[in-house]
Amino acid sequence: MLGNCQRKKRYLGIKQNVIASTGQSNLSSESSKETKTNQSKETNQSNILIAYFSRYGNTDYQDDIDASTSASVVLDGDKRYGTTEYIANLIRQSIGGELHLIETKDYYSEDFDEVREKNHDEMEENYLPPLKESDLDISKYDMVFIGYPVWATDAPQAVLSFLGEYDLSGKTVIPFCTHDGYGAGNSYETVEKASHAGKCLDGLAVEAEDVPYAQDTVANWLDSIGMAWQNDSAGQVETAIKISIGDKVLDGVIYDTALAQEIKSKFPLTVSMSGYGGREYYGGIEFTPKKVSGGQVIFENGDITYCETNNSMAIFYAQTDHPDLTMEVIPISKVTSDLSVFDTLDSTEDITFTLSE
Repeated sequence: MLGNCQRKKRYLGIKQNVIASTGQSNLSSESSKETKTNQSKETNQSNILIAYFSRYGNTDYQDDIDASTSASVVLDGDKRYGTTEYIANLIRQSIGGELHLIETKDYYSEDFDEVREKNHDEMEENYLPPLKESDLDISKYDMVFIGYPVWATDAPQAVLSFLGEYDLSGKTVIPFCTHDGYGAGNSYETVEKASHAGKCLDGLAVEAEDVPYAQDTVANWLDSIGMAWQNDSAGQVETAIKISIGDKVLDGVIYDTALAQEIKSKFPLTVSMSGYGGREYYGGIEFTPKKVSGGQVIFENGDITYCETNNSMAIFYAQTDHPDLTMEVIPISKVTSDLSVFDTLDSTEDITFTLSE
């Protein structure tokens, strides 16, 4: 008896070409070139793995790839992503987790007709292409998203290689796919059978031309299957603070984490902060905290964060159209006053953090 993966399919509509992104989300902080190294990116929800297979990352494309190459690629600013990779990043942006690119030892051809023929041959022969060696420890994860482009109405054989190599029995498995207009095909059933999942949740199928605009679609799907972003600051003991900017004084709270308490010990703390991108004020601090752990590349409005990469603090006040960050940050505090004051500030401001009396 098959579970939810087969019973319910969500169709949105993968044309085999390059799609320019002008939609709601911008993922330019993390390129496919970086993901090709097979390094997983950690965020708060470290028990979640987002594993995906994509032609982009498994094909030796030229750097100036364009629509004439017949590749499934999203152009987002000056960055390029595989369509499935793009959806994987949207999932991570919404709920956290670690990304893992499923990589075959041998590259696929740039010619999609050759890829199609090779995939048909692999399916007919039940051949599982060998994967590159990886240090992925699957035992760390309770929930595994499996992403792929639909080939011949099914999951690519490389996905079956992954499911055969890693033991997902007893885990929650969630499929997602991109396609060229024919939906998920038999892929949900295939993933469920091959993964031996303890539970398989409803999948998501996104047509390639809709990928650059799929942020809300992904968020709604995640909500429908009971997934919601859980910020590490949720449930934290909070201490009231004041944030002074010239003659303006804002209210806030600081969390009871080791890092936040280390920074609080330096109060009153004045940081020269510069505005950036219509979304944040940031500036370096003169000491280097020692109790640093975790990190994320998303933020909530009002977050006050620490960034280990450049030893800085930041106050985020607007999401804008660039919700992903280029460096990981750790929330330590939060502004609870009206954030519209940040729209009235100069480009550089001295911002002082103190405990409330």
